[in-house]
Amino acid sequence: MNNPTSNEQQRLAALKALQVLDTPSEQAFDDLTALAAHWLSTPIALVSLVDGHRQWFKSRVGLDVTETPREMAFCAHAINQAALMEVPDARQDPRFANNPLVTGFPEIRFYAGMPIASPDGQLIGTLCVIDRQPRTLSDKERDTLQRLARLAEFQLQLRLNVLQSNAKTRELEHQQALNQRLLDSLKAGVVACSDDGTLTLFNTTAQHWHGADVLTLPPADWAHYYDLYAADGRTPLARNDIPLVRAWQGKPVENVEICIAAAGQPLRYVLCSGGQLYPERDGPGAAIVVMHDISEIRRASNMKSHFLATVSHELRTPLTALSGAVGLLGSGKTDPRSAAGERLLDIARENSRRLNELVNDLLDMEKLEAGKVELQLEPLALRAQVIQAMESNRPYADRFQVHWRIAENLPDLNVIADQHRLQQVLANYLSNAAKFSHPGDPIQIEWQQQGDAAAVRVVDQGIGIALEQQPQLFNKFTQLDNSNKRQRGGTGLGLAICKELVELMNGQVGVESETDKGSCFWFTLPLAVPENQPTQGSVPPP
Repeated sequence: MNNPTSNEQQRLAALKALQVLDTPSEQAFDDLTALAAHWLSTPIALVSLVDGHRQWFKSRVGLDVTETPREMAFCAHAINQAALMEVPDARQDPRFANNPLVTGFPEIRFYAGMPIASPDGQLIGTLCVIDRQPRTLSDKERDTLQRLARLAEFQLQLRLNVLQSNAKTRELEHQQALNQRLLDSLKAGVVACSDDGTLTLFNTTAQHWHGADVLTLPPADWAHYYDLYAADGRTPLARNDIPLVRAWQGKPVENVEICIAAAGQPLRYVLCSGGQLYPERDGPGAAIVVMHDISEIRRASNMKSHFLATVSHELRTPLTALSGAVGLLGSGKTDPRSAAGERLLDIARENSRRLNELVNDLLDMEKLEAGKVELQLEPLALRAQVIQAMESNRPYADRFQVHWRIAENLPDLNVIADQHRLQQVLANYLSNAAKFSHPGDPIQIEWQQQGDAAAVRVVDQGIGIALEQQPQLFNKFTQLDNSNKRQRGGTGLGLAICKELVELMNGQVGVESETDKGSCFWFTLPLAVPENQPTQGSVPPP
């Protein structure tokens, strides 16, 4: 059993979906009403659409009004059946005899309306003709009206097709914009080409890496224009070695490393993976390649390689010296109590100390990276700690012919730190200052209060450090001079260890330097709060 309310809701929904109510006139519908009035010889012809409260005329001939109330509409009756509704004389029809449109303007006597169905079959209006004289239609006229009504339905179908096409276009544009935003938000570079090998996509990351936009270039020119090189960073990529070309040709591309050497940018190492978009097709076809920047990984690997080479050299040198000194002493040819023997013992002791420092650096870095360094934080008198470090590291001052000094008129400050690790930081700062100073230079240690922290500075008059190199100083495995012929020695871990230790003690590190004008290495530590002064946020005892 049909539910009239439900059917009416479906009908109104179908009418709304066409988005035709209250729209401007259209030639196609105006032609239909003109033909209907002409061929059926009536003064009035309408394309009428019936909504919930009115009938609205999409097209009209012989009538000035654009709509009438639904309760007065002949068409509201006509849409209750799929067949043509014909009223020969409205004055004689009890449904319409008292209708204001019959008793008054426009004095309807004759009405014939053919229902118009929406594309999904809902009856939403009519193509109707009206006369002011009673009459009936011939079979030919009925057939004409029915055919014209089908043309109106066809126009509505075309309208719906356009609406759906526009909606799909908007959806596609929205999806494309979303896809582009997603591609542009990726930290990876994405490039693609069409079936004929034409570049079609460079996301924002890829454009930045290459320093160029997509251009219509043959694959043979890609390597040159987009600055593509082999993993060694020197050999230009051959056409068939370019990852996107390989993918376009249907060859596997998985974790292929290449370099991008765009002008004005550092050499970029990228790892490429990709393939054809439609691998089921034979021969070359549209392809995509995703590139991941592994420059930092590559640089870290290179730094570790340099570090291992340095450590190998640093370990080998004292081991060789120690082995030689012990061998000469052990041979019995040199009396340990003689001047030559004492010299050999000094060599053995110095190189044993140097080996111990190297091994300790390696062990400390391993502990720091594993999070296994335990600190015993306590209040410490800063001046006493600095004096202790100066005395402990006096051999460095003697070796490099420099001397330490504490600046005058410094305040007595207490800091919160681990004593052993604070001595390690001070020793590294002092020894570095000694290594890179000129013979006879003074090295000054100074400190001052900065808010709730103490800032300690070790100032030398040595060779200094170029501004562009300073950000690397506290990095792991970094040495500004990687030559194995360096005379000052070291693993390049000391400052990195200092940074980790100071930060574990809730401080910071830094450097101020200028080439040939000396350096100032500094670190901060929290000040100890006097026992009679409440800590921030605590409540003093009553």
